[in-house]
Amino acid sequence: MLWYSLRVDPAPALRRACPLVRWRRQFETGLEPIDQQHRELFDALARLGGELAAGAPKDQLDEGLAFVARHLIKHCQTEETLMKEAGFPGRIVHANQHQDLVLRVRDLQYRRAKGQELGPEAVALVGEWLDHHICESDLAMAGYLKSLHTA
Repeated sequence: MLWYSLRVDPAPALRRACPLVRWRRQFETGLEPIDQQHRELFDALARLGGELAAGAPKDQLDEGLAFVARHLIKHCQTEETLMKEAGFPGRIVHANQHQDLVLRVRDLQYRRAKGQELGPEAVALVGEWLDHHICESDLAMAGYLKSLHTA
């Protein structure tokens, strides 16, 4: 089953989505530009989740999703530039992870354009992906980048 085709009762999904699309201190990398972009991305996802819960009009939801996509692409470019400049050994794997998420969000946009509804579980799954990616990949990348400045 594809990740975006899950059918979930909206009430539990909304309860689950709230903590997943909220910035937490454990996400701090110590790299202020990255942390700021992460906070902005979580804010955009939380706003989109709130709009979904409130039954916002289609145009508002589409713009919210487009904002998330634009911000995500900008953020991935920032990280990938830092990794390339620093010679981070895990750069290719990390960039492939970014591509996976960008494609997922673009697929959500495509589905919206074709008239499909966006459920709160989609926002929750993007939040889960970010949670895992930041805690695993971004913190490892940040550790490497910070070690270059202390050596």
